[in-house]
Amino acid sequence: MTKQYINIAISGLSINDAEELKSQLCNIVDKNISIQWKTATDINLDCLFIHENFFESEGIQRILNTRRLPWLKVGKDDSLSGKVENNTLYLPLENSAELNQWVESFITQTSESVTKLNTTENKISATNTLPENSHLTESFFKELHNAESHHKLHIYDSQGSFGVIDIANNLVYGNPDRSNQYTDFSFNYDFASTSDLIKVSRKHNAILQDWIWNLFWRSPNFYQIAPEDGHYRIHFWPKPEDLKHRKEIFQMSACFIQGAKMSKIAEQHNISMQMIRQFIAANMAAGNISKINIWDNHYTPPEKAEEKPEENMIKSFFGKLRKKFGF
Repeated sequence: MTKQYINIAISGLSINDAEELKSQLCNIVDKNISIQWKTATDINLDCLFIHENFFESEGIQRILNTRRLPWLKVGKDDSLSGKVENNTLYLPLENSAELNQWVESFITQTSESVTKLNTTENKISATNTLPENSHLTESFFKELHNAESHHKLHIYDSQGSFGVIDIANNLVYGNPDRSNQYTDFSFNYDFASTSDLIKVSRKHNAILQDWIWNLFWRSPNFYQIAPEDGHYRIHFWPKPEDLKHRKEIFQMSACFIQGAKMSKIAEQHNISMQMIRQFIAANMAAGNISKINIWDNHYTPPEKAEEKPEENMIKSFFGKLRKKFGF
C-alpha cells in the first residue's frame, strides 16, 4: 500500500503538552499515514490543534475562515481530562478514547486529508514571481507588527527558521544556524513555542524594524508586493546595510518621510521604478509606511534659482581668468 501523508500543526502549547499530544496522535493515526508536523500557517496544512487562548486571534481566525480543515482548541482541566467538548480537547490525556474517535471521524475518514501521496509534488517551490492570492500583503505585515495580538512570533521560510521576534520590545532573536539573510515568497510566521525560544540566541539580537527592513531589501523580488504607483509616507528613516545603494536609499527616505508619489520620485531622481517599489515593499514589511491622500503634504523638490545675465557674465569672466592663469 502506498504510504500517505497528513500535515498537522500544534500551536501555542508548551513543549511538554505539545509532545504529549504528538505522542498520542502518532499512536492513533493509522501506520500507513505518515504525520508531518507543520506550522499553523503552512499552506498544505490538513489539521490544526490550537491553544484556546490563541483561538480568537486574527491570524488563526483568518486561517480557519479561508481554509476548510478540521481543528480543535486545546485546554487544560484535570476534571475533563481526555474529553472533547465544544470543539475543545482537554489535557492531560489520561484517556485518549475521545481524541481517537475525533481523529477517526475528522481525519482518517476524510479523503481530502490523506491524498498527499508525494510531498515533492505538493511542495511549493520558491519562484521569482509572486504567486496569485499570495498571503504576503500589507495587512499580513500589519498583523505581524500588532503587539496587541501577540508578543513573540517564530518567523521562517522554506529554508528554515530566522528566529523569534519580540513585538512588544521591538527585538529579533536570530537563529545562529541561519547563514543566508534573505527570504522568498514562502516567508511566514507563527506563535513562538517554548522550543522556538530555546533554539534562538539571546546574543544574536537586533532592533526588529531595522532587521526586517534589511531582510526584505536584500530580497529584491519582493518589489512585487508593492503597488505600481501610489502616494506614501514612511514613519522613520531606514538604516540600510547596503553600502552600494545607500545614496538612493537616503534619497528615497528623504522624499517619502515627507510623503511622496512613487512615480514622481522615480522621475525626479532618476531612480528605477523597480527600486522605488523595492523600497516601498521593505517599508511595508517593517511596518514603516502609511498610504496618504493626494491632497496631503508631499515632498517638494527644491527650485533652481534663475541666474541673471549679469551673474552669467561675471562667472564667465572669472572662469576665463582661472583658465588663463591656471588658478
